[in-house]
Amino acid sequence: MQEKPIQRPLKRVAYRPREVAEMVGMSESGVRNLIRRGTLRAVQLDGRWLVPAAVIEDKLGIQLDASPPSDTAPQAARTFA
Repeated sequence: MQEKPIQRPLKRVAYRPREVAEMVGMSESGVRNLIRRGTLRAVQLDGRWLVPAAVIEDKLGIQLDASPPSDTAPQAARTFA
């Protein structure tokens, strides 16, 4: 008999510009402008821009956690460090 592996919540490693914009209360085009200017580091993967979670946590001062999003979960802080 095989044991089931322990399932841990996965922490996302990257977010789309639209998602980052929602987190910080900016427009998506504003986030894309930050990426274009090099102010916000992002990677392009198969034609899509992704902002690493570590960059969001460090640069934007938002603490991301491994819990799945829900309507009852508290929103991330919207202030910049």
